[in-house]
Amino acid sequence: MNNFPSTHPNWMWLYFGFFAITGTVLFILVVWNWMKLHKISEGPMRSVLKWQIFGLMFLFFGQWFACGIGAPPGNLMSADVSTHNLERATLTASLSIFFSVPGWLCILISIRKMMNIKS
Repeated sequence: MNNFPSTHPNWMWLYFGFFAITGTVLFILVVWNWMKLHKISEGPMRSVLKWQIFGLMFLFFGQWFACGIGAPPGNLMSADVSTHNLERATLTASLSIFFSVPGWLCILISIRKMMNIKS
């Protein structure tokens, strides 16, 4: 089966390509700045930051897998029904949720830990 069907409109490739690259660059910038902050932080704030970066990492993975529902490998946005792969779309949707839930949990833990830091 062709993994990149020609039935996807050109705008879709541009749209997903642009936002995938932009999201990746933004994630790299977030990690870069997080590393700078982690280097100068100490005590309980370091624990907060570790939970935060794990949460952000999981959320990034979750959103990345979500792309596979409509585009390859799921191809559910294709006008050609023969290229649809429900099994792979279901797998990528499951992985998206699988990574999103621990991401939100890690973010919640980091916020709760931050609330407990006494100024």
